[in-house]
Amino acid sequence: MPRHDVFTMTSRSRGRCHITVSRVQSARTMGLSVVIPVGTAYERPGEAGFAHLSEHLMHQYARDQWGETAEDQIVRVGGISNAQTYPIHTEYSFAIPAPVEAEIPDWIDRAIARVAPPRITSVDIECEGRIIRQEVARRMSTSPTAGFPWIDALGALSTDFRLRHNGFSDLADIEAATPEAIENFLNRTYRSAPVAVGVAGPWSPDLVLDLLDCEEGEPTTAVTDAYTAAFGDLIDGPHHRQSSVATQIPMFSSVRYVADAHGATPESTQAHSMIAVEWANAVSPGTHWQVGLFGATMGPDHCVLIGSRSHGADIAVPQWADVPSDRRSELFVHAQQRALDNIDKELSSTATHAAMLARDSAFGVQTWARRCAVAQTTPEDIDQYLRRAHAAPAGTLSSTAPAGMGRS
Repeated sequence: MPRHDVFTMTSRSRGRCHITVSRVQSARTMGLSVVIPVGTAYERPGEAGFAHLSEHLMHQYARDQWGETAEDQIVRVGGISNAQTYPIHTEYSFAIPAPVEAEIPDWIDRAIARVAPPRITSVDIECEGRIIRQEVARRMSTSPTAGFPWIDALGALSTDFRLRHNGFSDLADIEAATPEAIENFLNRTYRSAPVAVGVAGPWSPDLVLDLLDCEEGEPTTAVTDAYTAAFGDLIDGPHHRQSSVATQIPMFSSVRYVADAHGATPESTQAHSMIAVEWANAVSPGTHWQVGLFGATMGPDHCVLIGSRSHGADIAVPQWADVPSDRRSELFVHAQQRALDNIDKELSSTATHAAMLARDSAFGVQTWARRCAVAQTTPEDIDQYLRRAHAAPAGTLSSTAPAGMGRS
């Protein structure tokens, strides 16, 4: 069982659910997160935005075994909740004041109920569609680089509709959605998909799992090879892509698919990429480097390396040898510590802690093993990662500011 000075964790299975529980000493709240491998990459033509719309519908209308909406129950006890759609998965999370032990199973069941499709009406679709329009408009107006590069980055690596279409701000299909169309989408995606559950709180993991009557023994990953391989199988790039969203300033990105080193574990691969981007950002002023659309721990897109800046499309990956030898060690230690701090920051809150557990178990990653891999990474590992990244063909993504906007 992995150990940290403030938490321990254990995983077991219950039906199609892979449940990971972590004890956070002195915690006064309970964090629960459910991850299901359904996202925009599972949409077909005519379904752009259906994953996002489904997330809203499930979050708002899913009911527990007593017929009450999970959201009403969470609000009633003073909790907060959130849901988020990504290309390869969707997360449903909430945090509540730590309940008494006898109530733990009911709360976990309510979390799992979030991925049981409820009955949907046209009124529900219209209501949530209106909220999505407002959400998209707000997000696209609050940043000079709104939606860039994450909305279109995968399209620089693939011509497949699933990775190339805009499942976030293209709202035409949502406007035309019917209950039957949404039901068909949910039946095809949600009903049979494996489910990963993360639980963080002040209790012993074994106590919680015993209360749930889970199967003994460490389970396999919640997501089958068919799900984890699906992302890489769609890569056929690189390509040049014009962004489907307008930004307030011109932006350019290079997008690379950096395959895992032969024989590398997913934990070490993520660790190396997390440190490498911190190092690259330290030596590349004016260019922002990131792993994955939203970070290295956010799913199988950790193999995607993106460099973005506001001028020039030729963005090369900085190399270890480019930096004077007397600075390399200092920069490496700084990058490694930042990667460790980023992990520990997520683990410090029961809400983000539970979300990380659920994501990791969904995609076959051991949470504690990744942190250990970050601590054990060497400068040679980063040099090799940067070499592989430099050799990887780069797709390009560009966004032109609307007329009359941009730098003067």
